[in-house]
Amino acid sequence: MHQLGSYVKFFNILRDLEDTQQIDNKQRKMLKINFTTKEKQLMNILEYLDDEDEEDIKFSLLNYVKGVDDNQKPTIRRVSKRSRSSITDITPLKGLQMDDSQVDQNNLLQELEQASKTINLAIGQQKQGDQIYQKIMEILDSLQKFSNASTPKIQRQISRSNTFYQDMNLAAEQDLSQVYKDIKQQFVQYIHSHLLLMDENVSYLNIVNLLQQLLKHLINIDQFSFINIQSDMIEVYQSKIDQFDQFTLTDQLRDEIISLPQQKVFKFDTQLQLSKFLGQNYHRSYALILNQQIIIFHQSQKYDYNLPQFMEIVNEYQLFDEMCQLSQFLIDTVQHARVQFFSPLSISDMIIDIGISFVRCSKFLLIEAMFRVIMKYYKTEKLTFDSGEQAQFEPDHTYVQFKDKQIYVVFKINSMNIAKQSDQRIYDEVRGFYDKYLRFITQCYDKSAFYKFFLRSNDSLIFEFDKSGRLVFLSRPIPKQIKEQFNINFNGTMIQNNHLSYTKIFDPLIVSNIENYLQDQRWKVKKDNLQYEIFLKIEEKSYKGFAVIFTESANGWIKDQIKMFNNNQNLDSRIQAKIRKQIIQNETLNFVNKLEENNPEMRQSVASLYMPLSQSQFKKAKSIQHIASIEDITPSRRSEIPQKSKFQQFQQGLDLYNFQIETTDDIVDQFSFNVLMIKNPIQKHRAVWSILKKNGFIDDYSIPIDNLQKFIKDIEYHYNANSNPYHNYDHGITVMQMSHYISTLLKQYQNILDNFQIFTLLISALCHDVGHTGRTNLFEIHSLSELAVRYHDKSVLEQHHAALTVSILKNSQSNLLINLNQEQFRNFRKGLIQNILNTDMSEHFRLLKDFENRPQEFNDTKLLSGYIMHISDFGGTVKKYPISQEWSHRVNQEFIQQFIIEGQMGYPQLPYMKDLDKAAVMAKSEIGFLKVIVRPSYLLLSEFLDNRLQHCIQNIDETIQQWEKILKKQEDN
Repeated sequence: MHQLGSYVKFFNILRDLEDTQQIDNKQRKMLKINFTTKEKQLMNILEYLDDEDEEDIKFSLLNYVKGVDDNQKPTIRRVSKRSRSSITDITPLKGLQMDDSQVDQNNLLQELEQASKTINLAIGQQKQGDQIYQKIMEILDSLQKFSNASTPKIQRQISRSNTFYQDMNLAAEQDLSQVYKDIKQQFVQYIHSHLLLMDENVSYLNIVNLLQQLLKHLINIDQFSFINIQSDMIEVYQSKIDQFDQFTLTDQLRDEIISLPQQKVFKFDTQLQLSKFLGQNYHRSYALILNQQIIIFHQSQKYDYNLPQFMEIVNEYQLFDEMCQLSQFLIDTVQHARVQFFSPLSISDMIIDIGISFVRCSKFLLIEAMFRVIMKYYKTEKLTFDSGEQAQFEPDHTYVQFKDKQIYVVFKINSMNIAKQSDQRIYDEVRGFYDKYLRFITQCYDKSAFYKFFLRSNDSLIFEFDKSGRLVFLSRPIPKQIKEQFNINFNGTMIQNNHLSYTKIFDPLIVSNIENYLQDQRWKVKKDNLQYEIFLKIEEKSYKGFAVIFTESANGWIKDQIKMFNNNQNLDSRIQAKIRKQIIQNETLNFVNKLEENNPEMRQSVASLYMPLSQSQFKKAKSIQHIASIEDITPSRRSEIPQKSKFQQFQQGLDLYNFQIETTDDIVDQFSFNVLMIKNPIQKHRAVWSILKKNGFIDDYSIPIDNLQKFIKDIEYHYNANSNPYHNYDHGITVMQMSHYISTLLKQYQNILDNFQIFTLLISALCHDVGHTGRTNLFEIHSLSELAVRYHDKSVLEQHHAALTVSILKNSQSNLLINLNQEQFRNFRKGLIQNILNTDMSEHFRLLKDFENRPQEFNDTKLLSGYIMHISDFGGTVKKYPISQEWSHRVNQEFIQQFIIEGQMGYPQLPYMKDLDKAAVMAKSEIGFLKVIVRPSYLLLSEFLDNRLQHCIQNIDETIQQWEKILKKQEDN
C-alpha cells in the first residue's frame, strides 16, 4: 500500500463503516491512530488494499476492531492453591475441514479466503487453548502444500496466512513487555507520595492525601475506611470524607462481625449491614480484620486494563502479613495525626519500609500478569506450593518456575514446545522479564537504604531528580537556613501542581551549575559553612538522573564526642555521662527547632510556653530601655498593678487523729479520682492523708500526726492565698494523686523507685506550685519581680515553690520529716528540689528526649521521678473530657488576667493569651497543647509501662476531638 489512492480508499471504507453504524466514532478514531502509527496487525490486513475486494477489507477490519475491544476488557480469575487455574474452553473452528476429493483448482481460492477470514476472526477474538492452536497449525501446513501456486493472488493469501504464527508470537512478546512496564511504573511511583510531607506548612489534610496516593501506587486502591469495634459501639472512619462517626453495636452487628472471615482478605459485600455505615458507593471493596478493627479498601471505578489487582492475589500468594502492616500504618497514622503533631520524617521512614515491602510483593503481581498473557496463547496451568514442598514435573510439558522463600509458583504450559525457536523465545521472554524485575527490586532495596540514611541525617539534605529533571525524592523539609542561603523555591502549591522540575526549584546560578556538571561531570561548589554537591545516577550503565546534596555545618565538637563515645567503651562513666548529656541536648535542640518550623501554628497555642526557643525570643524583648522604663515606675504607678487579696477563708478544724482508712478512701487509688467533686476542705485533706497512709509513709517515717496536720494546713494556706482559679490547693492534690496512681502502676511493672523516692515524689507533687502567683515565669521576669531578681530569671516560680516548701518543713511544728536522720533529710531535700524544678515548662523537651533516649537497662531514678512529676503536672487534662475542659477553663482564666495586666503595664504579651475568652481561640490553643505536649508525653510513659496508660491516651484523643468540634462550630458560624 504505497499510493495516495490507497490512503483515500482506507478512509472511505472507515466513513462507510461509520455511516452504516458498524463502528462508532471511538472505534473509527482508534483505527485512524493505529493506521497512522502503522500498527503491525492492521498493516497486515491493509497490505494489499488496492488488489482486494472492499467487502473483504471491511470484514477484516470489523474483526480487528472486535479484537481490540475484547483486549480492553479486564479478566479477573481467582485461583485456589495447588489447583488448576481457570482455563477457557475452546470451541473448534468450524467450516475449515477439507475433503481432498472435493477440492479442485477452481474452488481452492474460495476455500483459502474463507480460512483467512476465520483465522483473522480468531486473532480478533484472541481465542485461547490447545484446540485452536492445533487447528491453525493444520491449516498452515495445508497452505504450505500450495505455496507453488501460479496465481499472484493465491501467493499473497498464503503469505498473509503464514504471518499469523509470527504475529501471535509478536503479540505475546508485546503483551509480556507491556505488563512488565505497567507494573514497574506503578511501584516506582510510590516514593513520590512522601513529597506531600515536605511542605513547610504540612497539615493533617496533607497526611490524608498522602495515604490515598500511597494506596493508589501500592495496591491500586482509591479510598479506605476502618471500623473500631468497642464494647457497645463501633467507630467508623472514611477517608473519602475524612470523618469519624459512632454507631451503636447491636447484637445483630456483633454476630455479623463474628461471622466475617479471619486471617484473609475478603470482598466486602454491599449486602453486609456494616456497609450501610459507610454511606459511599464504590465499584468494589475488600476488607480484612485486624485485632478489634476492620479495615476496608475501596476501588472507586472499574479499571480498563487487564492487569491483575493486588487485592485479588493477597490470599493466594500469602501476602496477608504485608496487608496487615499497611493497614496498621493507615489506622495509626490517621488516628495519631488527628490528635498529635507529628514528625514528617517518621512517616517518611514508614513509607519507605512499607513501600519496599510491597515492591518485593509486586513480583507476584508480575507472575500473575504473565500467567494471564501466556494463557491467551497456550494451554497453561498454574500450580502453587509452599516453599518446602517438592514439585513433580511431567516430561511431556514445559514448566516455568518462580521460587520465593514463602511460596513456589510453576507455570505448566501444555502446548509449548521449546524445541521450536518461536516457543523458546516466549519462554526466554517470561524468564527474562522476571529476572529483570528481580533486579529492579534489588535496586529499590539499595535505593531505600540510601533514602533512609538521609532521612536520619541531621546535617544533610538531598534532592533527587529523574532523568527528565523532575523531583522524585526530598529527604526532609528544607531548613530555613538552606532555603534562604541558596534562594530555593519550594512550597505546597508546587507540590500539589506537580511543578517540581529543578529549573523551578533552584535559582539560575544553581541550575547553570547543574547543567555544566551534567556536561563535564567535574564540578563542586562550597559556600561559607554550607556546601552542595551534584551526583549522577547511573543504573546498569544508563543515565537515570541526578542528585543535589546540601550539607549544614554541624557543631564539630559534638561530632567528635559522638564518635569518641561510640568508639570508646572504656571511657570513665562520668565522661560518658557528660558526652551523652551533650548529645541529647543537641538532639533536643534540633527536635524543637524542627517541631516549631514544621508546626508554626504552635506559636498561637499554650504549647509555646514549653518551647525554649519561643521563651528565649520573649526574654530578648526585655531590652535595656525596657528595663529602665520599669525602674522609673513611680510608686503611684506600681500601685496600679492589681494586688490579690490574701487568703482569709476560715479553715475548719482538722483532726487527723479521727481519720481511719475506710473503703471510700480507695478512690485515691483510682484514675477516676476528681478533686473538683470534693467541696468539703476536710475531705480534701483526707485525700492527702489517705495517699500517705495507704503507702505506709506515716508509719515508715514516724511522721507525727500534729506535724502532718500543721504541714497540710500551711500548704493549703499558701496555695489559696492568691485565690488562683487554677494554681491552687486543688491542683496540688490532683498532681499528688496522679503521681500516686502512676507510681502504683510502676510498682506492678518493676521496682525502679524505692519507697523513700516515692515518698519524696508525692510530697514534691503536693507542694510543686505552693505559693504560686497566678502568673508565668515570663511575667515575673518582665516585671522584674522580687522573685525574678532573687532567682536571676532562672526557673523563677519553680525555685520559689521549692524554697517555700523547705521553709515550711524547717518550722518545727510543720516538719513532717522530724524523725529522719540528716542523710535522709538531705536526700529528701535534694530530690524535692529536683522534682519541682522539673515542672518548669521550659524543661519539657529535655525531659522528653532524656526519657526517650534512656538505655535499655534503665535505672535512672532521678530521671524517672522527674518525668512522672512533670507529666502529672498536667494530669487534669488527661481525665475525661468534662473534667479536662474544666481544668482548661481555669488555667485560661489566669492567662486572660495576665494578658490584661501585661497590656496595662506595657509588658510583652504572649500571642496565645490573646482573645482566650473566645471559644475558637481557646479551642485552638488547647488542641495545640494536647497534641504537642500532653499526648506525646503520656504516650511515651505508657509505652514504658506496657501500655498501662492507654486509657489516658484515649481520653486525650477524645478531648482533642471535642475541642475540634467547638472550633469547627465557631468557624462555621
